[in-house]
Amino acid sequence: MREQLIQYVNLLFAGAPDSEDIRQEILQNTLDRYDDLVAAGKTPEAAYRLAISGIGDISEILGTREPEAPAAPEAPAQEENTDSLAKKLLRASAVGLYILCPLPLFVLSSLDMGTLGLCGTLCFVAVATVLIILGGKKNSSEKDGEEDAPKSQLGKSLTGLIWSIGLVIYLAVSFLTGAWHVSWVIFPILGAISNLVCALLPAESPLADQQKRRLRKSLGGLCWALGLAVYFLLSFATSAWYITWVIFPITVAAQRLTLAVWDLKEAVNHEA
Repeated sequence: MREQLIQYVNLLFAGAPDSEDIRQEILQNTLDRYDDLVAAGKTPEAAYRLAISGIGDISEILGTREPEAPAAPEAPAQEENTDSLAKKLLRASAVGLYILCPLPLFVLSSLDMGTLGLCGTLCFVAVATVLIILGGKKNSSEKDGEEDAPKSQLGKSLTGLIWSIGLVIYLAVSFLTGAWHVSWVIFPILGAISNLVCALLPAESPLADQQKRRLRKSLGGLCWALGLAVYFLLSFATSAWYITWVIFPITVAAQRLTLAVWDLKEAVNHEA
């Protein structure tokens, strides 16, 4: 948006002689107003429109009468509140189902229905995963807006790794101690750590190289293929279907670790 403001002001003064000082002053004032509006909580699009409206008619300042000011480039259409309440409820419900997923296994195992309990746990996990996908799905306007919001691939990989390791810790602590009523506090702690890591990482360009993206997807797919093979081999060899499902969160952690190492290597090579 700042670049569009600069282009707009340059168009206003195009062809005006001896106007460099005035142009620089108006440009600086406009950028300062835009930054103040964004800092006050306005969206980039709203701040862009308000900053342009504050310039006014510059024909009197230049001592000339221009036919009309150039049309301001239209700000990308984007909803004020893209994260709707429905999506927040879907994600919150999914987290609740993940936390409660061991309940069917424990309750029905005490009634000698361990297989049915395992099926109930897997159903909880499946429903929670569907809710996570629906809650994170973006519409077309949100996808277009993401082009102006650079995100670090390394930051996303580290965030996923933190949550995957946290899930493994949660399950391990809960199974070993039986303190399911209190071990859930791991999740808000993970959220705080994740936000801290993202805040400390520098921003990167949103345009990633296509070949690197394909390689990252290949690495992720390889991790899942190996995890699935290990799951079936151990399950058929030991018949411990009630516990071998923990291979999946371990696989997620391994995938995130692999991608994080890859992104860190790419970041180091880029800086070099």
